Order: sequence, then structure tokens, then C-alpha cells
Amino acid sequence: MKVSEVNDLVNVHGKHIYNFCRQLTKNIEEADELYQDTFLKAIELCDRIDKGNNPKSYLLSIAVKLWKNRKRKYAWRERIVAMESYQEEIVYDQKQCDHVQTPEDELLEREWQEIVTEAVGGLKEEYRIPMYLYYTAELSLKEISRILLLPVGTVKSRLHKARNEVKKYLEVKGYGR
Repeated sequence: MKVSEVNDLVNVHGKHIYNFCRQLTKNIEEADELYQDTFLKAIELCDRIDKGNNPKSYLLSIAVKLWKNRKRKYAWRERIVAMESYQEEIVYDQKQCDHVQTPEDELLEREWQEIVTEAVGGLKEEYRIPMYLYYTAELSLKEISRILLLPVGTVKSRLHKARNEVKKYLEVKGYGR
């Protein structure tokens, strides 16, 4: 693949990659940086990208690896000198519904989306990343295993455990009453 073709990947998969970065970092500024770094790295590695072999999963794997490297570097820096951590509350765009909803329905839906987002965000990273890749990026188990360098069985197991954790959290919050 040529460097000029990476621009096509940005146009085709950019929105999905950015949304994944937002989910992963939980911070707008960090998501912007991760998104940019992902495509800069893609330009560096453009000769390895195969257009016929799902370039979206390759880009997602670049984003995951960059994120893990950043977290590892940050952890080392924290051990040396403690730095103040900043967390911004993420404001998620609500999906536009095809059918008309009452304001009450919209409010309830928004509350449940926030609760589910909070539940998934509270998972350990080893469970959260496969959940995002499976549900948000809509990747297959095989693609996720290739991105995370894990066996398919481990990915299935982590997804199962993550679903159970989210289910328990939702039950505590009153889901299904």
C-alpha cells in the first residue's frame, strides 16, 4: 500500500477508529492524540497494510498497541514522580432514533446508556478492550485475537467474563425491574 492510499483509509475507517480511541482513552484530548498517532504509524507501516486483509483491524491493532505503550510509559513515570491525573467526563453523542420518542423515553434511554457506559468503563482493561472491539468496532473473534495477540478461546473467555460483570453491575443498578 502506498502512503497516498492511507488517506483513503482515513476517509473509510477514520470515524470508527476515532470512536474506538474515545472509548479506549475516555478522554477527548487523549483520543485525538491516539487517533493522530495511529494514522501516523499507519503511514510509517503503509508497506505492511494489505487492503484485501481488513485494514480496519490492522489500524485498530495499531491503536491498541500505541495505547498500551502510553499506559506503560505513564506507569513508569508515575513510579518515578507522581503526577496529577486528569479525567474529563465524556459526553457521548446520542444515537438518533428512527421512531419518535417521548421526552421521558429519551431520558430513560440516556440514563441506561450512561449506566452501561459506566459499567463497561469500570471493567479491567483486559475485559474492556475486547468488549469495545467486539461491540463498537464490530470485529470478529478471530480479528480481535489477531489484534490483541491472544488465542480465540481467551478472547471468548474475556468477553464472557466482561458480559457477566456488566450484567451484575446492571442488576445492582436495577436493570430488569
